Amino acid sequence: MPNGHSHAFQRALVGLGEKTHGGDDFWSWRALMYRVAQRIGPQALESLATLAYSEMLAAGYTSVAEFFYLHHEVGGAPGTAMAEAVIRAARTSGIRQRLVLAYYERGGIDRPLEPVQRDRFAHASLAAFADYARALAIHPIAIAAHSIRAVSPASLAALGALADELASGLFHIHVAEQESEVAQSQAAYGVGPIAHLDRLGLVGEGLQAVHATHADASERSLLIERGANLVLCPITEAYLGDGLFPVGEYLTRGGSWGIGSDANVRIDALEELRLLEYGQRLRSRRRSNLAGPGGLATRLWPEAARGGARAVGFPVGRIEPGAFADLVVLEDPSLFDGGDPEVGFDAFLLGGSRESIRRVYIGGEPRWPIESGRYGMLRGEAGDWIRALREAVAHG
Repeated sequence: MPNGHSHAFQRALVGLGEKTHGGDDFWSWRALMYRVAQRIGPQALESLATLAYSEMLAAGYTSVAEFFYLHHEVGGAPGTAMAEAVIRAARTSGIRQRLVLAYYERGGIDRPLEPVQRDRFAHASLAAFADYARALAIHPIAIAAHSIRAVSPASLAALGALADELASGLFHIHVAEQESEVAQSQAAYGVGPIAHLDRLGLVGEGLQAVHATHADASERSLLIERGANLVLCPITEAYLGDGLFPVGEYLTRGGSWGIGSDANVRIDALEELRLLEYGQRLRSRRRSNLAGPGGLATRLWPEAARGGARAVGFPVGRIEPGAFADLVVLEDPSLFDGGDPEVGFDAFLLGGSRESIRRVYIGGEPRWPIESGRYGMLRGEAGDWIRALREAVAHG
């Protein structure tokens, strides 16, 4: 299972922002995230990402698209030290990584950059970002715009060209995640965010549309008709209170999709798929909304794996000649032994957990489990950074 969208540094936010203040939403969480992000240097980032990537392997992910915008060091010093930290983290854990470099140039459609956005996320110019991306292109990369809020129309078009140059057209963007973003897009451009991207020629097979929660019916049709790929992040979308994408209609019409762990509040490929189905059950008040003829898991896992492969841009997500031997071995006698194997797979999806994942191979090499003492050390080191970040945020 590829992980189509991750912000590894946000693993440090788990547990923060849950005390009742009244009116908390995505935007209040974002303000908290900025307070944490502005304090993370390369060492902390490498430790947090190594833990997050190890947890991804334990949870059934074998590759990851790391959507990366924490570009500059604390204080704003430019360079590649932060990006190199997450690259090292992937190598240490053994997960297969696509580094998705995200451009950020404004604080909103009509707003300047906020201090942390200017210091940590934004480059001096699009040309400077392009040079930065070329310097990192010895590693597998993709190009991204953070969002239509954070990038102007002219720069969006230029980023699409840069994706063609450096990443075979692989282009990621957060889009239509929030209702206010949709309203801002309609006010500024006369259309919703995905329709705006389509006018710029960016809705095509290389587009990885992350969330699209509040895309309207015509925009969902655009994604399908243009052959774009959707990356859903059900745990994070629930965690942030974003809303539910109407995935049943999208799947019925043959839309391509994958899953991502996004904020990494809970890293679990199985749980992403389970929540995807359960969210639809709560909305429709009916069971088995997303099942196919063979059941629920035999549809959701392979479809998500195929769409995830598009997001990471590797020949993964399938077991066949020519694909990388990135394999997850499942073993649980209470779920899989006896009877119809498709029923066992459904039992895994609905009642299983990460404990059913016994071994993980990347390129045929065993990467999970790792020695328990080493895993404990990774957790302890990351825990030290998390504790320091929590204390720094608590004291302003």
